[in-house]
Amino acid sequence: MRYSPVLTFPNAAQEAAVWIRELSELLGCEQSVAYEVLRIILHAVRDRLSVDDNAKVGNDLPLLLRGLYFEAWDPMKSHGYDDLRDLPASLLRVLPHTVASDRDVFTKILRLIEDRRRHMKSTKLDLALKLCATSVENSDPANLVPENELLSETALGPSHNH
Repeated sequence: MRYSPVLTFPNAAQEAAVWIRELSELLGCEQSVAYEVLRIILHAVRDRLSVDDNAKVGNDLPLLLRGLYFEAWDPMKSHGYDDLRDLPASLLRVLPHTVASDRDVFTKILRLIEDRRRHMKSTKLDLALKLCATSVENSDPANLVPENELLSETALGPSHNH
């Protein structure tokens, strides 16, 4: 099968539109707000992951959302390690108020991503959203990191033993 931009880009645009529409319905907001929420979350996660993990996450996103994910990204400014500790609080500060006030916002976004990517394995994007959902549910900083998934040097940043 040959690559055909005439066929590929309309399909990619339609797929991205489905993600935005479904997120809008889940969050109960306008599609423009859903797009902004998705952009904010993708960029916040991206900016906290290593180059390698960013490549894995980006590779699992649909074509146009992959472009959104990597928009204005400078891999030279990447940490070189994953550091998700401040992600939940940081996102709640920058998300539109109408969305951030919903205690289930991260659970809803995670549901969309899991439903849309159901045939793919979990990535750091899924783990980051689970961290955010857990932190909002618990509202206790001691419970921000689920032990079985994120309590590792790669999730928490470099150890101080080096």
